[in-house]
Amino acid sequence: MIRKIRVIQFGLGEIGTSIVRALLKNSDRFELIGCVDTSPEKAHIDIGELVEPKGIYNLQVVESISSLKRKKADVVIHAAGSFIPEAAEQVAYLMERGYNVMTTAEELFFLRRRDPKLFKKLDSLAKRKRVRLLATGINPGFVMDSLVLMLTTPCVSLSSIRAERMVNLSRRRLALQRKLGVGLTSQEFLERTGSGRFGPIGLTDSAEFIAHYLDVKYDDIRSTLQPIVADHDFDGDDVFVAKNHVVGVRHEVVVDRDDREVINLRLTMRIDASIEYDAVFIEGEPPVNVVFNNGIMGDVASVGMILNQVGDFLASPPGYHDMAQVKIPHFAMDHIS
Repeated sequence: MIRKIRVIQFGLGEIGTSIVRALLKNSDRFELIGCVDTSPEKAHIDIGELVEPKGIYNLQVVESISSLKRKKADVVIHAAGSFIPEAAEQVAYLMERGYNVMTTAEELFFLRRRDPKLFKKLDSLAKRKRVRLLATGINPGFVMDSLVLMLTTPCVSLSSIRAERMVNLSRRRLALQRKLGVGLTSQEFLERTGSGRFGPIGLTDSAEFIAHYLDVKYDDIRSTLQPIVADHDFDGDDVFVAKNHVVGVRHEVVVDRDDREVINLRLTMRIDASIEYDAVFIEGEPPVNVVFNNGIMGDVASVGMILNQVGDFLASPPGYHDMAQVKIPHFAMDHIS
């Protein structure tokens, strides 16, 4: 009998609780031994109060790893934020205590290019403690980077890459809508863009990731983030946005070489989107064009990206890995229902 993978969940926001639900549902493969969240209002309650279906699981949420009754886990799944330095500090703390860590923190996705010095520090820590670290997810993590890279495999020559996402924000969590400025005025939107903690996170990292592994020697990377402003009142099932206020964002990252675009990533997220899709267009021999009608639902899919990679992640050598250094991800639960 194969031993269950023992998991500690760190961070119990919407993504974290979704991961907990999936872990409990797949209890034949995973054993959830602890839940950690630094929010005082979540501490000391049973995890069953935070997930659906509600119940008593005799698993109390604690505020720190040191407070867990059971501390020996195969992996800690970290879903407690997006940004450096908080995420880096937390994963370093976990690795210092001997834990393998998988994180959804977007700014850690391709740290070797975003912050090479910090990357080396965390990579050295992981190797010294003989543990592993991987940042993954849907965007960044899959649709506009790892999947794109994989789709270049049939090509014997390659000229350019374009990837597009159209996301209906009305179907996404409120926290994401707020992070993207839904409901703000254009001026409020522009004022927040300078904070570095606003808008989509990781699209430039996705472009850097593709360029790195395709060995693209580029001249420049250009990033533009623009608000999409409503030309009429929008009244959806769960959200209202007045005319002349922000209903979404348009983010584009372009990699230039020799005065032409070799990589173009376009992300549009708006609450009034009439369609959703993900698409990759590769100009090469042969050309590769792939369109996912209705798109890939990021919140649910992010959970899948984590849980389906745990086994191969734990079998990888110690160190700070990225999505091009792990085995090809695939559905890895015990059965297809």
